Amino acid sequence: MGVIDLIRLIATDMDDTLLNADGAITPRTKDAVRRAIEAGAFFSLSSGRMPEALVSMAEDIGVNAPLISYNGALIYDYKTKKALYQHAIPASVARRVFEAFESLGVYAQGYSKNGIFCHEKTDYTLFYEKAIRVTATAVHEPLSRWVCEDMTKLLAIDAPERLDELITDLKARFPEIQFMKSRPYFLEMVLKGVDKGAAIRRLGEILNVKPEEIMAFGDGQNDLPMIETAGIGCAMENAVDDLKRVAQVIAPKNTEDGVAQVLERFLDEGRIGG
Repeated sequence: MGVIDLIRLIATDMDDTLLNADGAITPRTKDAVRRAIEAGAFFSLSSGRMPEALVSMAEDIGVNAPLISYNGALIYDYKTKKALYQHAIPASVARRVFEAFESLGVYAQGYSKNGIFCHEKTDYTLFYEKAIRVTATAVHEPLSRWVCEDMTKLLAIDAPERLDELITDLKARFPEIQFMKSRPYFLEMVLKGVDKGAAIRRLGEILNVKPEEIMAFGDGQNDLPMIETAGIGCAMENAVDDLKRVAQVIAPKNTEDGVAQVLERFLDEGRIGG
């Protein structure tokens, strides 16, 4: 990347990045976001979450750009309620993936424009609902038979070691799918070529912002393409090592208002604007 003069688009992951340990946005962070927007920058949320789980927080902090959700599979204008960019997993492929997880005894759920769906609710479902603050629908039928529409994202939940053991085999069996871990217990799946990096680049095109004019914050493996694409990639101090190795900036921990601290510094230096 070239020398950065002005940051015009800021995108941040949510969990363990913008949000504190209680899953909340602190007053200091809200103020830093407000200052960045008032300086003329676009501010977006970039998450593995579905858009419905992002809208209330976007409204709360005054986000002025479309949202990146499902790890980059969807760019959603929450003000007009329109999808600006979307790539979904074909239903036929989703059924095969679900069949594989069912044979392995691994809990999985699917996401479509109509909601989140699982076979039956388990402790894993409740764990997910509490962590992300959304509700899944049990269809009382194996998803490998139930799915009849394209899926924006699939998610498997299991012990981290079990998921790590399965990834290599799953990648070989399903080359059309991108596998990534957003949390130790969460294995997320989107269509190959879909990630936060491609989405942030596309969002920049929509907003007429160059990649080198983008600042991005993240903490997980699924944030790696976004951090590599942005002109200023910021990894949280609590981020995975792979992310910190490629980041230009190491932000303080999410529990220490790390995003706010970096934004404040760049604002004070006059490096954020429109």
